[in-house]
Amino acid sequence: MDKLPVHLVDDDSHPMNHFSQQRSFKTSKRKEAVTMNLVIAHTLVLGLLTLLPAVPAQQRSREEVLREAGRLVTEAERKKGDAYQKVQAGGDRKLLFEADRQIAESLEKAIELWREVRHDNRLRAGVEELTRIYTVLGEYDRVVDRLTREAEYWRQRGDVAAQADTLFSLGIRQWQMKRETASMETLQQVLAMSRSAGLRSLEPNILTQLASLYEKAGRVEEAESCRQTAKELWAMQSTAPAKPPERIPPATIPVQWVDLPGAPAAAEYRVIEGVSEAVLVNRSSKGIEWVFFGCVALEDNKKVRVLYSLNGMGSNHGGVRPGSYYRPFTLLNGPLNHWTDEKMGCEGAAKLTLIEATFDDRSTWKADGINWVP
Repeated sequence: MDKLPVHLVDDDSHPMNHFSQQRSFKTSKRKEAVTMNLVIAHTLVLGLLTLLPAVPAQQRSREEVLREAGRLVTEAERKKGDAYQKVQAGGDRKLLFEADRQIAESLEKAIELWREVRHDNRLRAGVEELTRIYTVLGEYDRVVDRLTREAEYWRQRGDVAAQADTLFSLGIRQWQMKRETASMETLQQVLAMSRSAGLRSLEPNILTQLASLYEKAGRVEEAESCRQTAKELWAMQSTAPAKPPERIPPATIPVQWVDLPGAPAAAEYRVIEGVSEAVLVNRSSKGIEWVFFGCVALEDNKKVRVLYSLNGMGSNHGGVRPGSYYRPFTLLNGPLNHWTDEKMGCEGAAKLTLIEATFDDRSTWKADGINWVP
């Protein structure tokens, strides 16, 4: 029951005091009744909800999961492209390391999505790229943790070949990061596993790597033994019936590609090693050392507006000479991350094109703001 209101009157017999106390008492009773009714109603609702069948959360389709994984990595790759441009313009090279960290974060998420739908090829390629980035960044513990966990995943799947390949990658990464003792131990483990499982194709590679490690450690006889055995195994493999090479279709000009008027390079088809392939031909009078690709909007005012960069490609020793070509369309069709089926494309009505070029005399050409109508 609520406390009675305090009145600044001493005489309890005053009729107004009596009226106030009586009204307060009735009000309190009324509040208790309303509160009780609310409690009962809430309890009934909860009871009814527990009787209703549970509605499972809608699961994403395989295609939706793959699309999300591709989006994660593609967005990170775009940021890497932006970082390249800034560094080329004189920016701090730390921008590239920051971009690599963003790609690594996206790959961590994408890998779990590929694992969810058991797209093994993308999973393996994603792990390979992730650990390469961690190696460049000097993140040794992350390299070991990721590849150890992946090896255990394949063991649980019963795929000994994939498990051995993963541990072999771990041994190589350890060697790249100057952890020779750890690398030797890992490769010895993989060698025993390969021999037990009869994985003859992997064994000569392991032996060759072990030979280099043994030689550096002063174990010359063991190094020579490994090299000799590797040679014998390669000789046996060379006499085995060759598997037909996987036919990879030639790169084509992306559907969204547009050649801008006045751009120093344009997309053409050239016959390369007997195959018609899309290339970017230098149609300027100077050598081109760097080209950048990106998505642009063709504005109503007939001007080009660069939305974002996708990738860059360079060539040393004077660059690509006039009339010669780059071969960028494998990347741009790939897409930039090589682990999705979707083609690299620009969003909405945006077009894919050359957005910047650096010539051998250090002058530049940029697409932003130029006329897209001749």
